[in-house]
This record gives sequence, structure tokens and C-alpha cells, in this order.
Amino acid sequence: MKLRIIIAAIITTCISCNNSTLPSKTHLQVSTLKTNILLENATKKPFSRPQKNDNVSLIITGKSILRGTAIFKVTDPEGNEIHCESFPAKNLIEPEYKIANSTLQEAHIRDVVKNYFADNTTFIASRK
Repeated sequence: MKLRIIIAAIITTCISCNNSTLPSKTHLQVSTLKTNILLENATKKPFSRPQKNDNVSLIITGKSILRGTAIFKVTDPEGNEIHCESFPAKNLIEPEYKIANSTLQEAHIRDVVKNYFADNTTFIASRK
């Protein structure tokens, strides 16, 4: 009999502890998509085969243009990745701008990205 009373007391205590009068809070995880794309230029040009246009893009990502990463990416018309290369965005700076101040270098990178696919010549993904 004492055992039943002890078990009943334990069960009653457990039940009363679980039935809190405070409203329960549901914890939601909110995911915010932060894009860090600073510059982007894309076009359709032959890359893998001369007779077929591929989607070619140059994207600068990061916190700043000068410290960012350049991503040169090529996909076929179906969306399959053919080529992807990443390198420091500073590699896009022409030699004559290497000694310029940061404002001029940033403006130069903006121009390079803007005009990267402007001509019909073969383009080089990363400059050393």
C-alpha cells in the first residue's frame, strides 16, 4: 500500500510539473538570405563549343570590391556547370592601376566587370 502511495505521489508531482501555467513559446528559426554580390555581369557566348552559346558570368562577392572574390562561371543552356573559377577581385586590376589609390582601383574593377564581355575576343578568367 505504501508503494502505491509513493508511486501516485511521484506521478502526481511529474504531471503537475509538466502542466505549467505559463504559455509555451514556440522557437522559430528565421533564416535571412544575405547576398553579398557586389558586382555582376553575365552574357551568352560560345565557350564550350563554337556553335553553341553558354551562360557566362563574372561576379564579385564579399564585403568590399577590393577585398572581394571574383567568380567566373560558365553553364550550358540547361544549367549544368561547365567551368567555375574563383580568384581575388584584385586580380582584375590592370598593371597601370596597381599603384593607384583604392578609390581608383575600385572604379577600375567596376569598369572591368562592366565591360568584361563587351568585345568578341576570347576572354581570360583570371589574370595573374
